Amino acid sequence: MSIAQYDRVARWLHWLVVILVVVQFATGWGWGNFTKGSTPRFILFQIHLYSGYAILAAALVRLVWRATHPVPPMPDTVGRLQALAARAVHWLLYGCIILQPVLGILTITAFGKSLGTWPRIAHVQMQWVILALVGLHVAAALWHQFVKRDHLLERMLPS
Repeated sequence: MSIAQYDRVARWLHWLVVILVVVQFATGWGWGNFTKGSTPRFILFQIHLYSGYAILAAALVRLVWRATHPVPPMPDTVGRLQALAARAVHWLLYGCIILQPVLGILTITAFGKSLGTWPRIAHVQMQWVILALVGLHVAAALWHQFVKRDHLLERMLPS
């Protein structure tokens, strides 16, 4: 069964963001294992910071790319409600991966600190929203691949 794939750039940007999000979780959760002011904690924080900037940049490029390049059609096996749910999760993920770095930037800047603790609290809480959306996205992709066997996952896999 042949299925229309996303173009090469869209797939590359998708997997770049996936890798960067994994780096974000690993560094964000990892630096707490080191004492404040230690070199390993500082290095993890720097990696977290710059990969957050990279996610923001990649997400914005992805949005521009998506606006100018059509999304491949869903297979006939995907119902209207499933397609709507997929679009909702995708757009929520886009929103979160753009908002999260902005909250992170606010958390570490003087302007953000002048706003009180809400940017830091929102940044920390947003990780759970992102984790839930990613989990839902991955579960749906695996369900399509291994239960429905409609090859939907192949739309985003590298060729």
